[in-house]
Amino acid sequence: MADTTYTPPPVWSADTVSGGRFASINRPTAGAREDKELPVGEHPLQLYSLATPNGVKATIMLEELVEAGHAGAEYDAWTINIGDGEQFGSGFVGVNPNSKIPALLDRSGPAPFRVFESGAILVHLAEKFGMFLPTDPAARAEVIRLLLHHRKELQSELARRVILKFTPVLRFHEDRAPERADRILHILDELGLPNEAPDKPAADKPTDDEA
Repeated sequence: MADTTYTPPPVWSADTVSGGRFASINRPTAGAREDKELPVGEHPLQLYSLATPNGVKATIMLEELVEAGHAGAEYDAWTINIGDGEQFGSGFVGVNPNSKIPALLDRSGPAPFRVFESGAILVHLAEKFGMFLPTDPAARAEVIRLLLHHRKELQSELARRVILKFTPVLRFHEDRAPERADRILHILDELGLPNEAPDKPAADKPTDDEA
């Protein structure tokens, strides 16, 4: 019987050969891999997504808003095939530097702006059209709490359970965690955001006598 024991390497590096269909797609770096513009339709909202459990959230929200009579919620939906790596085209990366679906381009005002992460899209649309998000502080806090709980705990844990069904447990944690950490830090660099703790204010820095 073959030995299936997995020993983590001393120094981690991305494995683009083994690991399944997405091994050559998932990388520890962010950014565009090809020049490819996104299509843009005639409506004020442009949705770039795919019919996955996470991708359909924004679609359902928009359909509810349109059904409720909000003309400004009319949208164009464009398919981003993540299996073919379309999320790494320059146009989509411009809308979501993390290359994840769904992503929304709001063109309803004088200057278009992007909204990415499904939870952020839902909150943006709820506030924009005054639906589904209570104005009472206690009720609003409860809705946001449930939304974030779903995004952080329920959805991630269910997704991990599916992934682990097809991937050895140790290998998943040892390989996927460093890859995602490196990727997030790279995105912070791309966005020009700090990924290190800022220097202490001068008043908080120890003097020569205290050091």
